[in-house]
Amino acid sequence: MAKLQLGALNKFPRTTHATVTEHLRQAILLGHLPGGTRLVQAELAEALNVSVTPIREALRELSTQGLIELDAFKGAVVRMPTLSELEEVYEMRAALIPLSVKRGIAQITPQQIQEAEALLDQMEATSDHEQWVDLNRQFHNLLDDATQTTQLRQMLHRLSDLAAIYINLSFSEQPLRKAESEQEHRAILRAYQRKDTKAATKLILNHLNGTLDAARNAVTNQLASA
Repeated sequence: MAKLQLGALNKFPRTTHATVTEHLRQAILLGHLPGGTRLVQAELAEALNVSVTPIREALRELSTQGLIELDAFKGAVVRMPTLSELEEVYEMRAALIPLSVKRGIAQITPQQIQEAEALLDQMEATSDHEQWVDLNRQFHNLLDDATQTTQLRQMLHRLSDLAAIYINLSFSEQPLRKAESEQEHRAILRAYQRKDTKAATKLILNHLNGTLDAARNAVTNQLASA
């Protein structure tokens, strides 16, 4: 495992199983640990200054989240982005969006609206694409959280995590998609404020389709150059 990749993890000082899992998860979502990276337990333990036990537990959990693959011979490997997974993730998100919007618009609070606006302000101000991808995930998760439905929320969060990997890749193809996405986010939030379920659903689905197109191009080019 490259020293640079391990160095990206050292900014996280906490050492419990939960935080180790979150740190590795963030590193995968932000591309610090790209697809195909072999995760050696001993090297990760040394880099994070923890024992092997929380590393082993974290890798198991990340496997259940679909972010890594565990193989009896190869060990743990960060899952490679594929076109088939990309299409499946966005198909599932599109199927769940109408239900999420219907419930979320009815339940969203003024505080959550303010938090969403603050996230959008940060997204528009940053030029760091990794930070932007993380803020984008937080924005969509906040809207999903408004559903107050545990199973639906958990499913949408998992799909959002997987989508973040592809959104990160898409910046190499369409960096100007950032400005377009930010305008779409503002329109989505205004629809939530108006309690306009039909408009919000249409806006989010169109937004996802635009992101999907950019991500599809990125994955196709990555596979072609592999």
